[in-house]
Amino acid sequence: ATRPATGYTFAAVQRHSRAVAAALRDGHGTVRPPHGRRALFMDAVLLRALDTGRIDGPAFFTGLFRRTPPHRLLRFLDGATSLREEWGIGLRTPVIPMLRTAVEVPFLPRRTHPAPRTGESPR
Repeated sequence: ATRPATGYTFAAVQRHSRAVAAALRDGHGTVRPPHGRRALFMDAVLLRALDTGRIDGPAFFTGLFRRTPPHRLLRFLDGATSLREEWGIGLRTPVIPMLRTAVEVPFLPRRTHPAPRTGESPR
């Protein structure tokens, strides 16, 4: 339930644990992932922008926390914001490097993770 780009976990792990418990109680075999595709895409963009050096991590997070109201930032970190709120937050980031990265991410090759061997825990 941890957001890949920020490490924010608190609310999502509680929500996802309740969903898993309800699914087990009700005999369902599947549970929706704790974060939607849009949130995971935004995480991929941020991680790529950091990895390529297009944005400076400490400056990015300092600016994000300084310019975004705390209640909205927590909702954003939890993946509970609307598209309109996300645009408002996105405009408080380095727009050109983030847009460039957002255009690039869908065309990057996906990494596959090998299945763990018997007796090994996944990494």
